[in-house]
Amino acid sequence: MNISTGTGGEPRMNELTEIKGIGPSTASKLAVLGIRTACDLIRTFPVRYERHVLTPAKAAPIGTAVAIQGVVVQSASVAYIRKRLTKLTLDVLSDGIVFRITAFNREFLRPALAKGAELVATGRFETGRKQFLANDIVLSKNYREGIVPVYGLEGLSDRLFAKFVAAAIPLSPEAAKETLPARILQSRRLAPMQEVLAYVHQPRDEAEISAASRRVKYEELLRFGLAVKTQKRKNDAVVTIPKKYDIERVRAFITALPFELTDDQKQATNEIFLDLKKPRRMLRMLQGDVGSGKTVVAAIAVYAVHTVGEQTAFMAPTEILARQHAQNLTRLFAPFGVTVAYLSGAVKGAERKRVIDGLASGTLHVVCGTHALIQEPVVFKRLGFAVIDEQHRFGVAQRKILREKGYDPDVLVMSATPIPRTLAIALFGDMDVSTIRALPSGRKPIKTDVTDFTDFQRLADAIAHEIAAGRQAYVIAPLVGSDAESDAYSVPEAVELLRGHMPSGINIASLHGQMKSADKDAIIDAFRTGETDILVATTVVEVGVDVPNATVMIILNADRFGLSQLHQLRGRVGRGGLQSFCHLVTDVARLEEGRLAILAETNDGFLISEEDLRRRGPGDVFGEAQTGMPAFKAANVIDDRDLLEAAFTDASTLFDDPDHLARILVGEAASAIDAYHLD
Repeated sequence: MNISTGTGGEPRMNELTEIKGIGPSTASKLAVLGIRTACDLIRTFPVRYERHVLTPAKAAPIGTAVAIQGVVVQSASVAYIRKRLTKLTLDVLSDGIVFRITAFNREFLRPALAKGAELVATGRFETGRKQFLANDIVLSKNYREGIVPVYGLEGLSDRLFAKFVAAAIPLSPEAAKETLPARILQSRRLAPMQEVLAYVHQPRDEAEISAASRRVKYEELLRFGLAVKTQKRKNDAVVTIPKKYDIERVRAFITALPFELTDDQKQATNEIFLDLKKPRRMLRMLQGDVGSGKTVVAAIAVYAVHTVGEQTAFMAPTEILARQHAQNLTRLFAPFGVTVAYLSGAVKGAERKRVIDGLASGTLHVVCGTHALIQEPVVFKRLGFAVIDEQHRFGVAQRKILREKGYDPDVLVMSATPIPRTLAIALFGDMDVSTIRALPSGRKPIKTDVTDFTDFQRLADAIAHEIAAGRQAYVIAPLVGSDAESDAYSVPEAVELLRGHMPSGINIASLHGQMKSADKDAIIDAFRTGETDILVATTVVEVGVDVPNATVMIILNADRFGLSQLHQLRGRVGRGGLQSFCHLVTDVARLEEGRLAILAETNDGFLISEEDLRRRGPGDVFGEAQTGMPAFKAANVIDDRDLLEAAFTDASTLFDDPDHLARILVGEAASAIDAYHLD
């Protein structure tokens, strides 16, 4: 991982080409990767280490990952299963036994794997020792035993990059300069930078890997903690007028709700109200699982703001969800005299003028739209509250637009990708966090399984059975249109797949985000009223489509989606009291990965989000633009939670620390935040 330390100085134009083996072409490749100096090169650390140990074939445990060395006795052949899915097979002699190796999408290896070739295959034996499923095959001459660093740099082999690093170390003594205060190194028992560089590129044992890894992870997390806490200090410095809402009117509104709030909803509501009464701007995240009742809590806050005489902008990531919010809020607020409107680019003519005039005059109290709403030529008479649904961070760009329009409202951000509260506070440290864990009573857990495309007829029969009982189904495809370069299903291909396995007379409609707004609305309304039996769609239905009669969700090429997104899609069914089902369909080659198993094991969104964070990192799960979070190269916010908490604790102490290195760290965090705001 490339740690930016601020110690490198200005690079010389030809500095990298002074390193043995690096010419202008390679220097250009490195520059694209952000490596422009010898110091950058040395401080680009391995992303992981592989332990290369050969195991005799006869001693290899069944089903356990091993590396086997052998000789090809029957040259490799390739079978083309379907688009972008191939199967390579060859027979190998190893440790006195002959077995068949199978590897998927490795057809490019066939020329090198002729009879007599010596190879090393990494993978596992299936039942018995006749079949070996390989995830990697290399020629023996290219296999290196021991601890091998993996840098994962596009266009550069690990072996070549390691040679560059070894040649660069004598040329760049500044790379070993310390970046952390001595008291932190001592109190946290961290390896000094000089030792880290000695360990990280050529570790002799696991202890050296552990020491170097711990130091690198800690510094990543400390720098992030400083950035978060710097932003928090800026937010808390903004003074606002407390909102003196009418508590009696708010209580009457809550009493009129057609259901009792859960304890979690009550707690979250109280936390929001405390924020509204403070002389500083609210910036709070309300997180909860799919269907936990976040929108009702937000609606109560919107009503409280209304009793002060202020307006609300209610923003969602899609027009579908924004339109649903407008419908639901209109129904909730109608008896209380709160006017609600929907505004998007698709709203034209007289209706558009009515909405814009109403917001300017104050006769419209709540407007629902996408995040582009604040970019519209809209003037609010008195905007006091912004609710942002399904967006983890109300971006700097949006805040800047609001400030330029003269508004600085309280902000409530809602997230249906929930994570443990302590972790949420760390990841979204410039926000306060409220959590709703309990689901409304009467919900049945969704029965989920993971299968492959050879089992599709069974799934089609399951859909037909539910439709015969008067129910409906979703089928999700990852692509809008067919792509010759992808083996994934598009919406039209999914429709054809269904028609080939379903009885006639079933009404199938398709939906994707590239359709016109009016067409999308008509298709969703037809599904909502029961005119359509099966809705084939992209992830455009991930949020905002609420059809309690839908009881089956089939997700094609499920391996293409993150776990949290799959859980969100699954949440489109099971929204009533009916038993619902979710089938995750993938290639047989990818079933072995086991990543999707957690969805079959639990409906708990907190556990699923944790596993997703562990595997992909916050930048991929939430989006870097949403979290404002760097893509950590070494640290994992789940596995390294203790280190995360230690780093955040230490970050708080650095602001008043006179140590020279502490001042540099704080200054770099402030500069990064200022640059972020200026963008």
